[in-house]
Amino acid sequence: MGLKKKQEEDYAKILFTQHNLTRKEVSERVGVSEKTVGRWADKGNWDALKRSLLTTKKQQITQLYEQLEWINSHISTRDVVYDIPASLLKPSILKNEDGEKEYVYPKYNETDYPIRFGNVATSKEADVIAKLTASINKLENETSIGHIVEVAQDFIAFSKGVDFSLAKEITSLFDMFINHKMSANG
Repeated sequence: MGLKKKQEEDYAKILFTQHNLTRKEVSERVGVSEKTVGRWADKGNWDALKRSLLTTKKQQITQLYEQLEWINSHISTRDVVYDIPASLLKPSILKNEDGEKEYVYPKYNETDYPIRFGNVATSKEADVIAKLTASINKLENETSIGHIVEVAQDFIAFSKGVDFSLAKEITSLFDMFINHKMSANG
């Protein structure tokens, strides 16, 4: 492949994976046929790369922490409901001095009864919390393709400021490495 074609392919890859353009839009911007872009995209597994870039590990972890925070906040701020016997919740019907019906509720102290719902997770909520926590732990302790790409992009950006020609070589090596990881995981 000639240098010009390689540059066109590299540019097309950036437009497709990082700027979220369609194959048609990429072909128009680069000046090649849509079929050529499609061939490059299929060969380089750009769709998988695009997905991994759009859903980074950092974003997933942030969303999971937000869900965990929401459920914990919901649990800690909800009203406490006591398990008061139904017989105490029904009024007695009495007649007053004028013979009119009067509804009288028994007096009770609600805190004398067990808590039905409170500021403690139910078994279903505890299960959700455990699953969210396990997912966070798994994501924080594994390296995904998206994370590798994030690190690669940061390192390449840094390298460009130090030695532009070396950055081009590093970019090529990272591309090969990422494609290798994607084919090994896919």
